Amino acid sequence: MDDKNYKKLCFGRQVIVSDAEEITADNILEELQNAFITHEKNRDDIEYLRNYYLGKQPILYKTKKVREEINEKIVQNYANAIVSFKVGYLSGKPIQYISSSDDESVSEKVPKLNDMMRIAGKFTKDRTLVEWQMICGTGYRLAFPKREKSDVPFDLYTMDPRHTFVVYTNDFRQEPLMAVSYKVMLAPYTSDGKSVGPIIATIYTHRNIFTVKDGALIDTAPNTLGLIPIVEYPANVSRLGAFEIALDLLDAINELDSNRLDSVRQFVESLLVLYNCDLEEGTTAESIREAGMILLKSVGDQQPEVKVISEVLTQSDNETLKNSLIHALNVIVGMPSQGTGNTGDSSNNAAVVLRDGWQGVETRAEEFEAMFHEPEMRMLDLVKVICWSQGSLEFEPTEIEIKFTRRNYEDILSKSQTLVTMLQNNLIHPLKAYEASGLFVDTQEAFQMGMEWYKQKKEEERQEAAAAAAGGGTTEGGGQHDRVFVAAHYRGAETK
Repeated sequence: MDDKNYKKLCFGRQVIVSDAEEITADNILEELQNAFITHEKNRDDIEYLRNYYLGKQPILYKTKKVREEINEKIVQNYANAIVSFKVGYLSGKPIQYISSSDDESVSEKVPKLNDMMRIAGKFTKDRTLVEWQMICGTGYRLAFPKREKSDVPFDLYTMDPRHTFVVYTNDFRQEPLMAVSYKVMLAPYTSDGKSVGPIIATIYTHRNIFTVKDGALIDTAPNTLGLIPIVEYPANVSRLGAFEIALDLLDAINELDSNRLDSVRQFVESLLVLYNCDLEEGTTAESIREAGMILLKSVGDQQPEVKVISEVLTQSDNETLKNSLIHALNVIVGMPSQGTGNTGDSSNNAAVVLRDGWQGVETRAEEFEAMFHEPEMRMLDLVKVICWSQGSLEFEPTEIEIKFTRRNYEDILSKSQTLVTMLQNNLIHPLKAYEASGLFVDTQEAFQMGMEWYKQKKEEERQEAAAAAAGGGTTEGGGQHDRVFVAAHYRGAETK
């Protein structure tokens, strides 16, 4: 992209579709060429947004026609701050799988699946995936069988969306038709400083894996998985990045602060104006600057006078404008405000959440979770097939629920009180009380652990009571484990 015309607006990524019913060796080259037309447009936007996130922003190419030597270029990288906050808030803690079934056999499989994902480095790769989603509105993940035998039979990769795309059917279903990952081979540098080698693309369909090099099909192999191993993770329906909808505001903030600094420099380096006077012969602007003084001659009867042009922008008004822009930015992108700065705030937690914009942050996060669910289930389908083929673990994605754990222990006292209150109601099943409280990441696991603990303690009490009866004595505090909330909890569980 030409640096002189670097500024551009982006409006989400375009979905790549095809009218073909199936991708075969006969139509792969034509379909790939058609898909690349749309992908190139998306890639230009993705590259622009990524550079913007890294700090390469339009303000760096600011020009001035008057006093060109005073031209400050300040990048306040709010785009990076927005992405960093979103990534930390959405994936700061591992995304967990929990059982959605009451079947104990299913509950035993889920921890093993979580262990596999941990060993495969899914947590780190989730963060990379979410970062791409926040930058450019979409991300891609590849799940593929390991080449060597291992306890974890699959590998997970986060793909670069600049070199990866998925083509969907051009109907209401929009099912994945093929996925493409390509690379540009390195080549010797040319005279213009560019190094562009041949493009090698790998195309995955449900039946085959094609390899295309510079527009020619060079290899075809069967896809033994029967599924497309690359899954797209859109951040939202329009595939918009987190800061993309506020590019104008971000540019305005940069321009405002750059101009403010220009104003300060112009005040310090103000222009010297001479009234009704003449300079000695040979005096130049450079000699005045070096000497730091000038000798004046009056013109006629006029009194000589020296003045300095020293106008400066009103900083208080500019600060008000900047705060207004930042407030609008936070509202549009769903960022919390920085609050009032009062560390001794006596407001209750709910009031602070509403006042500082955290409710909006959570609403955006819930929307993201809803979009994340479908592609994650497709990825689990891939992992299921790979695990089945290796005989390591058998499960069904329908038995698994995806759980984001970012705010699990926030307001823990209120959640604990809710759990205790609901457990004391005989008309509420204890498992439903666990679920409604939101206190535990894996509700099923917490419930089962509680049940085992309760049974163990009851057995210990029974043995102590039997020993006391045989010895003719009594046990002190024999009912210490029959606390109100435990009894209420398992009164419902035992009558299930």
